Amino acid sequence: MKMKDYNEIQCPDCGGKIFIDAKLLLQGSSFNCSNPDCGASVSLSQSSYQVANNAMEEFEKLKGK
Repeated sequence: MKMKDYNEIQCPDCGGKIFIDAKLLLQGSSFNCSNPDCGASVSLSQSSYQVANNAMEEFEKLKGK
């Protein structure tokens, strides 16, 4: 995974790191906490896909300006 391909967030359960690829997140992937003793994961609910996809498209448009 290239450095620019993902974002890192803090796990809400243990404080570890969760690495998220936004494009894969929009395709339905889930991402687990890097702490092997933690079971937390992050994914989008089905109802959030369109909202998140629209936000990403708008963000890409703004980056292009």
